Amino acid sequence: MKISKIKIIVDGILIPFAIYFSISLIVSFFIRYVLSFENENAVLNQGISNIFTFIALFPLYIIYRKKNHIETSKLSFRVCLYMIPLAFSLCVIGNVLVDYIPRATENVVTTEVYRLAEEYNVFLSLFIISIIVPIIEELIFRGFFYDTVKLLTNDVVAIIFTSLAFAIAHVDFRQMLYALFAGVFLAYVRYKFKNLIYPIFMHLLMNFVTLIFVPSILSNHDIKSRIYAVFICFAMLFFTMYRISLNK
Repeated sequence: MKISKIKIIVDGILIPFAIYFSISLIVSFFIRYVLSFENENAVLNQGISNIFTFIALFPLYIIYRKKNHIETSKLSFRVCLYMIPLAFSLCVIGNVLVDYIPRATENVVTTEVYRLAEEYNVFLSLFIISIIVPIIEELIFRGFFYDTVKLLTNDVVAIIFTSLAFAIAHVDFRQMLYALFAGVFLAYVRYKFKNLIYPIFMHLLMNFVTLIFVPSILSNHDIKSRIYAVFICFAMLFFTMYRISLNK
């Protein structure tokens, strides 16, 4: 029996979005008004919300994938290794380039991440930003959204749509540009290897590299050092993409 396009959109876009925002609002309300936390942290709130969102959305995604007969390939250790240089090179290139764009205001996310590390625990901050957030973002954008658009159109449109949606979700202009740049590669990996685990793993690595290694690179304002770093990462990026393109 053929499933209607409206049903696909409702199951793959509207319901996941509604669940995500509903849980976020409930958690924020509970922390602020029930627990009466005066010094609440937006990143911590998001981490708690994302844990409950994952519990709600992951079973729905399994059902959605089976209902629409979405192809899933077996995991490969070699493909996982590709994600390491790909994630590192994308992080360095993206962050160095957007660092030259004038910053209108202080990045709220960055400020909250460092405040979370200072007030609570640096490992808690890493856990939320490097693990919890990437899993939910990939489940929504490269999971539900990608599969939905692909069912209605094709892979090219799915890559473009999910990359734009992913960028728009990052409110800060500089983050939007970086997210668009990274989103294209994340969506391509999802298309190429037909398994959501790969973009999740790549996204985990990207957030980890951004938190641990990128600040030290950006702190060096020597233009020659930055050019060398970007040049090496571009070479790494092209080589990795070439190897990925050869993968059957």
